[in-house]
Parts: sequence; C-alpha cells; structure tokens
Amino acid sequence: MTRRSLLASTLTAGCARSPRKPVLTVFCWAGPWGQTFERALKPLFEKATGASVVFDNGWGEEIPKLLIAPPDQPPYDVMIVAPFAIYSVIRRGYFQKLDWRKVPNARRFHPRALSHWVFEEDWGLTWPDALHTGIFRGEKPGNWQDVLDRKPGLYRAGYMSLYTFAAARNPGRAAEAIGQDFEGVFDFARRQSRKVAHWWATSPDMAFNLLQGNVAAGNIHSVDAFGLLGQQPSLDVFLTADRAHFQAIWLVPRGTRYRELAHEFLNQFASVEFQREYAAAGFPSPIPEVAAARAAADPLWARLNPHTGEDFSRLAYYPYDAYLRHWGDMTEKWNQQVLV
Repeated sequence: MTRRSLLASTLTAGCARSPRKPVLTVFCWAGPWGQTFERALKPLFEKATGASVVFDNGWGEEIPKLLIAPPDQPPYDVMIVAPFAIYSVIRRGYFQKLDWRKVPNARRFHPRALSHWVFEEDWGLTWPDALHTGIFRGEKPGNWQDVLDRKPGLYRAGYMSLYTFAAARNPGRAAEAIGQDFEGVFDFARRQSRKVAHWWATSPDMAFNLLQGNVAAGNIHSVDAFGLLGQQPSLDVFLTADRAHFQAIWLVPRGTRYRELAHEFLNQFASVEFQREYAAAGFPSPIPEVAAARAAADPLWARLNPHTGEDFSRLAYYPYDAYLRHWGDMTEKWNQQVLV
C-alpha cells in the first residue's frame, strides 16, 4: 500500500459521513513564507494526500485565536509559530504530541536543527529560519561594536537586538553571555541604546534608512538580506562568530480533526523536493544535501546560510530559554529602557 492510499483509507474511515474532500487549515506567516508555501508546498501536499490545504497568512493573531477557541474546535490544524512565548502555551496543553514515524522526512534534518526540547519531547518540528546578520553601506564593520559606533539601525525586537548588543560586548560569546550574565548584557544594551539612530520595524524600513544615509550599518534578517542585495548593489552583509538563527516551529493544535493529514503536511515540508524550493527562495535548509547543492549554485545564498559540515556543527538558535527566564526584561523593560 502506498503512503497516499494509506492516508486516503484513514481519511475515508474518519470522514465517512461527509463526501467532501477534507481541507487542512494551516496558519503561516505572511510574506515570503506564505508565498513559498502556496507555490511549492501546497501542490506537493495535495498530490500526496488527495486533500486540500488552505493557508491563513498573518502576524500575531494566531495564538489569541487558539486560546479563545473551544478545545475541540481549534482555528487551525497546523500552525507555524515563533518562540519564545509559545513555550508556555505548549506546556499548558494547547498542542498535541507528534508521532515521528508519520513524518519520516524529519530524519533528513541535521541533528542540530532538532536539538531542542520542543522536538525532543515530540511537540513540534523545529528548524532554523533567518540568521542574525549584519548589513551595511560603505565601509565594512569589523565587528558588532563597530556597528554600534557607526550610527546603527537595529531591530525593535529584543530577541535579536539584545543578541547584537551581547555580540558587541562579548565577541564570540554572545549566547553564553546572555545565559550567564543576563543583567550585565541588558545593562550594556541600555547604556549603548543611545547610539542607535533608528529602531527598524521591518527589513524594508532598515534598507530605506541605509539607502537614505540615516544609518550606516545594523542588523537584519538573512532571508530579507538575500532579496535586498539582489536589488541594491550598494548594500552588503557581514557575519561574525556570533551566529544565531530564528527558530521556526510547526505545531499541531489539540483537537484537530485531521491528525493524519497534519503529520503528512509536516512530512512534505521536510521533503527534499520542498526544501529545494524553500532554499531557492532564500531560506536556510536544515537538510545538508539540499543546502550544499544550493550553495554551489548560488554564492550569495552560500554567504548567508549554513551549508558545510562545520556550519551545521555550530548551528544554534537564539538563547530563547534564557529570554523566557527573564520575561519581564525582554518585554516591559526592553520597551521602557532600551527602545528610547
């Protein structure tokens, strides 16, 4: 029996009273994520299952919708989520554990991509999204302290820019410093924040201020830098030893009617076929063979994304668990004392 026929028989048994084709509802982030999923993941999933998938694209409304929904009527069957506030929602039982035997393609991911309790405890599929990246116009900064001394533009979100401050204060040890001396790093950020010329909200906002000369350098998401550099040759990027990825997570809400389809959706996301398309759109791929092939074909992609054995061996996420331990600092105090 093929995988598709097995899924079809399961769905037929579960939906015997309804002749309609099942529809999987998936929340995903708007922008390049949703566009890439619609273009490349949707046809793979629908061909594999015979079911349909509908993407609900947005930013920020997904968790409130889930929290107010009846337990047996979640608004989504699958959700892409961002750390670190989601960790407490997972612990409160709003999601169901996964059966990795039903997501065989997940084993293709490099172990470092899956080295997190969310995956290890069977809650969700983790993978590296945008890499902490420096962007500049003109003279290349030598390090992150150089950035702070050159009329910088930094992202408003604390998870990324606190890491930037840590990399300036403790070069090569940013994550370690945040974990071991959070108060010292935060105090450094508070004192250095007066140097920030612009707190950007979106990557196009940062690019505009660079091109206008309002800022000289700063941080940016690697995925967005990939597109910007192709359009603006006057801009360039740099990386240092302090490399951290935004952590993306697929979760399946408790109460979904389509548990089997949800697993297959994750399986198709983790397939080589989709990951090739995902990498071509500028995203990192957690599958080493896909990453190596993309890097060989695209030098700019290779500059911004892990693709060698050494790259994958040091792949790491932002220190989200440390951020969660200092929730008040990362929310209220960041807004009141750093974003000034």
